[in-house]
Amino acid sequence: MKVMYDRHGQAVWGNKHGYSGGISPDKIVFDFPSEVLTHITGYYGPTIIMGPTAVRSLTFHTNRRRYGPYGDEYGTYFSTSFTNGKIVGFHGREGWYIDGIGVHVQEGKVGASQRASRPAAGMSPSPHYDMLARAPSDIDDEVPYAMVKEPVPVGPGPWGGEGGRPWDDGVYAGVQQIYVTRGAFIGSIQIQYDRGDQSVWSARHGTSGHITHRVKLDSPHEVLTCVRGYYNTDSHEGPRALRSITFISNRGKYGPFGDEVGAYFSSPATTEGKVVGFHGRSGQHLDAIGVHMQHWLGDRRAAPKYVLSKYLF
Repeated sequence: MKVMYDRHGQAVWGNKHGYSGGISPDKIVFDFPSEVLTHITGYYGPTIIMGPTAVRSLTFHTNRRRYGPYGDEYGTYFSTSFTNGKIVGFHGREGWYIDGIGVHVQEGKVGASQRASRPAAGMSPSPHYDMLARAPSDIDDEVPYAMVKEPVPVGPGPWGGEGGRPWDDGVYAGVQQIYVTRGAFIGSIQIQYDRGDQSVWSARHGTSGHITHRVKLDSPHEVLTCVRGYYNTDSHEGPRALRSITFISNRGKYGPFGDEVGAYFSSPATTEGKVVGFHGRSGQHLDAIGVHMQHWLGDRRAAPKYVLSKYLF
C-alpha cells in the first residue's frame, strides 16, 4: 500500500508498506479536492492456516462513492466509520503483508461537494482511529458505487461450481507444499510455491473445513504432475463445490482427501511436465480448481523450452 497525500497544496508520496510480490497494483484516484476519504472497511485474518494475522481485504469510502473491495472478504470485519470527518493519514503494522491498519482523522462536517482546501468550521485534528472489529453496518446511501477487479478464468471447463469468486495465483517454478481443509466439502486450499530464490505462500482460497491435510513435496526433485477429484452435482446435497481432491507427483499419490462422490475431473496427466500454479473459484468452500502446467518439449536433459497452458476444473 502506498498513499499520495496533500501537504498544504503539495502532493507528497508516503512510503510503500508491505510487499507486492510482483502483482500489478490497483490504483485509486480521487477527484481531489472535492472528493475526500471518509472511512475504510475491510477484513483481517490468518494469512496461512494457523499462521499470523494480516489484512485480507480493504474498501475505501469517500463522500461520493466506494472503491473496492480489494482482496478476499474473509475473516473478521472491521470499520473506521465515524460520524463526521475525513481521513488525513494512515498508520499500522507491516511485514510481508499489511498486518494492521489504522487512520488519522480530521473531525468535522463533510459534504458531497466540500472542498478540502476550505475545511468546514470546527474541524480539528483527532489522534487516530484504530482498526475496529465489529459487525458490518449498512452502507451509506451516498456511496452506492462499487468497483471490483477479478481475474477471469479461461481454458476448458470450468469443472466444479460457479459459486464463489475467481482467483489466480499465477505461475511459479513449482509447488513445495499444500494445505487442504475439508468437512463435507473441500473447504479451502493454500499452496506454498517455489519462486526460485524464495518460497511464497498463496492466500487461503476458501474459509471452511475442520480437518486439515498437508502435502509436502520433496522439492525440487519431486514435482506435481496431476490434480484430480470429484465435485458435487446434486443441489439437494449442498453446493456445487469440490468433494474430493487428489495430488499426483512423479513419486506417488497424495489423497484422496474427501469423499469420492459426484462428477470426476482430472488435469492432463503427464510425465513431460509439472504443475506450476493454481487458479479457480472459492467462497465458503473450494468451488472450482484449475492448474497452470509447464510442458517440457524435447530432451529434458538439455536446457528445456516450455510452454504454459491453463486448465480450470
